[in-house]
Amino acid sequence: MHPTLSHPWRKIRLYTDYMNLKGFLKGDGRTVKARKNILASMALKGLDGLVYLLFVPVTLGYLKPYEYGVWLTLNSILVWIDSFDIGLGNGMRNKLAQAVANGDKDRGRTYVSTTFYMLILLMLGLVVAGTLIQPLVDWYSILHTNSAEVAQLNNIVYVTFLIFCFNFIFKFIGNVYLALQLPAVNNLFVTAGHTLALIVIFILTKTTQGSLMAVAVVYAAAPLAVYLMAYPVTFFKIFPYLRPSFKYFRKEDLKDLFNVSVLFFILQLSGILLFSLANILISHLFGPAMVTPYNVAYRYYSLVPMVMALVVAPMWSATTDAYERGELEWIRAAMKRVGRLLCIALALLAFMTVISEWIYSIWVGGEVRIGFPISIWMGIYTGILILSLAYSSFLNGMNKIRLQCINTLTVGILFYPLCWWLGKTFGITGVLGGMCLLNLSGLLLNVIQFNKVVNGKAAGIWAK
Repeated sequence: MHPTLSHPWRKIRLYTDYMNLKGFLKGDGRTVKARKNILASMALKGLDGLVYLLFVPVTLGYLKPYEYGVWLTLNSILVWIDSFDIGLGNGMRNKLAQAVANGDKDRGRTYVSTTFYMLILLMLGLVVAGTLIQPLVDWYSILHTNSAEVAQLNNIVYVTFLIFCFNFIFKFIGNVYLALQLPAVNNLFVTAGHTLALIVIFILTKTTQGSLMAVAVVYAAAPLAVYLMAYPVTFFKIFPYLRPSFKYFRKEDLKDLFNVSVLFFILQLSGILLFSLANILISHLFGPAMVTPYNVAYRYYSLVPMVMALVVAPMWSATTDAYERGELEWIRAAMKRVGRLLCIALALLAFMTVISEWIYSIWVGGEVRIGFPISIWMGIYTGILILSLAYSSFLNGMNKIRLQCINTLTVGILFYPLCWWLGKTFGITGVLGGMCLLNLSGLLLNVIQFNKVVNGKAAGIWAK
């Protein structure tokens, strides 16, 4: 590790490093568990971040830039399906965490079973509805796409849609691990799915001609394959007491789940909708090819939220546990630790902006021109986003989400007209500026509500 140090000094240095790590893993059980998951998640997300970056040049090398822009827009729409569990995954996460905190395993299995079978029912409804609607929808018009450039677009959408429907059932396995304060395992599933997709697409680039259908199917099916393998390991070997069983399905618990789930659904749908609408809006205003530079910049800056997610992900269910036990001081201390990391993250975003043009030239070469103004606005947007998400993770863990829902619904209503006008007036940077402005309201409300709740001053809408 330290080849320049003499043997005795190297032993001292290694011992010091070990003691620092040992100190990091000291504290109460909840804090130690969170820190262990942060360390494991950092390793996994480091790999996932590398895979995430490699996806762009590999896929660009397989598809034409026009097809790649269409794929990015299409994928952002299909991701909506992930939110069609009407928030049941996150609702179950909170309820299961509460059951675990109270030592009620049977209650936990009831929540898992009820969620699982409701997801199956929702998936069947989606498949039937999608099959009936599919012949009536012209995706070329929706995506503003030239049929001469992309063949069989309607079939691509339908096949990918079916795979996503099955995916959104089984990804609830990740929510089980999140509820048990094991986000590193959920990160393992996500990283494995992305890595498998990258490997298969890379093989396709060497063996076949570019195919948008192939990219869409592989990207959707790879995570599903991982979750299907994880299901028996999770529920037959590691946590058999949580295995979904129809006899544990409780219709009367649906109301309990839905009270929380519907609010999470609004938050999920709004967040995904805003990102997807940005792709659609850019495609309509400037053409599908301009979606590519926007998404390249988005992927570049998304590395920072990915890293911050490693820190805040364990805090969600840990906060649920602490709040159930009335330990508000632990929540305040945890937010202070996260706050110090947020300052580092903001400094990193500024540095990333300064070197962005150099990084783009190495990463994607001369095929895609991003432009420094896009980088500046994307950096600002990402900064607002990570600050807001840090506070919302704690609020979500305390089930204080109604104010977030009201704000996101308001932002959703204002998004298209405001960003359309700004896009028409200032170009693609206008769209990004509108996104910054709209997300700023969520950040301010989250900060105010968090401080009111943890200081015992929340009342009315602030307490919900």
